[in-house]
Amino acid sequence: SGNTNGKAFAEQLTEEGVDLGWETRLVPFGKEIGATVYSAGFAIRVALTFGGVKPGDYRRVLLYNKNRIFAFVLALGEVTDEKYANAAGAINFGFPTIADTDIPSILPRGVCTYEHVVPSIKREEIVSKGIEVRGLKLTITEVPVPIPYGPAFEGERVRKEDMHAEFGGTKSKCLEFLYTKDLAEVEDGKIELIGSDVDTIEPGTAIPLAIIVEVAGRDMQPDFEPILERQIHHFTKPELYTEYLQPWHQ
Repeated sequence: SGNTNGKAFAEQLTEEGVDLGWETRLVPFGKEIGATVYSAGFAIRVALTFGGVKPGDYRRVLLYNKNRIFAFVLALGEVTDEKYANAAGAINFGFPTIADTDIPSILPRGVCTYEHVVPSIKREEIVSKGIEVRGLKLTITEVPVPIPYGPAFEGERVRKEDMHAEFGGTKSKCLEFLYTKDLAEVEDGKIELIGSDVDTIEPGTAIPLAIIVEVAGRDMQPDFEPILERQIHHFTKPELYTEYLQPWHQ
């Protein structure tokens, strides 16, 4: 709902060729900011229908939406008094506001799970920031790698004459190291290659390999580091054309 300089969310998506509707979960409620009330009304109806909440029980409506409806507000462009009021209403449902402008922040926990208002977020990062602040847990259904990936390839054997690169074992050194950093220091999905890529080396070469992983999370603890580090083995086994032994072959 709402618009900035006369242009609304639905109009921007339509110009970019994005389909709107329930199938894509992109449903415009109105061009005016007051239409935000329909989104809030939808959240209330979910609490009444599926949560057994009685009409007028605002406390249970808040708790149900805070714990079960993982919504958040993206405040794009100038925030007027009317937009402030609508965002405040969303906060009363446990839905935080993420803005791309320099508006006053409300960081302490309370009504929302984490922060209430987070300002000055870059537009290319605003969705991921909203996911973080709201506490969503996402499941990746398709691993973005250039080779087939799945349980069917676990335990695959690579013949010596087909082997392109070998890491670890008696011929080279190989290690995995995972450590925790602050949330602000970690860029989600960033991959940095230092050294030669496998397609630039001679087939059958044994070279050193170090996998360094930086992780961050609101509930991350040092005790989790060795557990996550061991998962690196689990994540590499389903790759086609890769045999995980000790050493690694590819």
